[in-house]
Amino acid sequence: MPAVSTCLAPSCGTKVEGTVDPCPNCGGKMRTPRTVRAMGWLLLACGVFLVGLMSYLWVVLAPAMAHPGDLTGGTTFTGTAEQARTILTVFGAVLVFGLGSIGYGLWLIVTGRRSIAMMIGVLVLAAVLIAISWRAMAVLPG
Repeated sequence: MPAVSTCLAPSCGTKVEGTVDPCPNCGGKMRTPRTVRAMGWLLLACGVFLVGLMSYLWVVLAPAMAHPGDLTGGTTFTGTAEQARTILTVFGAVLVFGLGSIGYGLWLIVTGRRSIAMMIGVLVLAAVLIAISWRAMAVLPG
């Protein structure tokens, strides 16, 4: 499939085969495969950061959170078992969101095109993360 550039102006939205800038219809800025791939690299970097950070936190904190009040791995989690589950659930949700970002970023890099279905999927993951975090705020003290 040949490269397609799309006008970013909401009133225009012209699609042109090939890499074109500016828009031949309205003179506005075009979304080219190169800019889509740059966004893919950004999403990939953010996803790798989130997955790495959440994996690290999970590995370091989960043993102590599995046994609240006990000295585990040189530290003690002083919260309740429900609070530990809530915190680990938020970590897991962020990890899944990071994996979604990695997947969509790779799609953008490889194809140079956006995918509405994949974008909606990542946004749904974000909404689930927000909902889980909102619930966590009700469970955690403070």
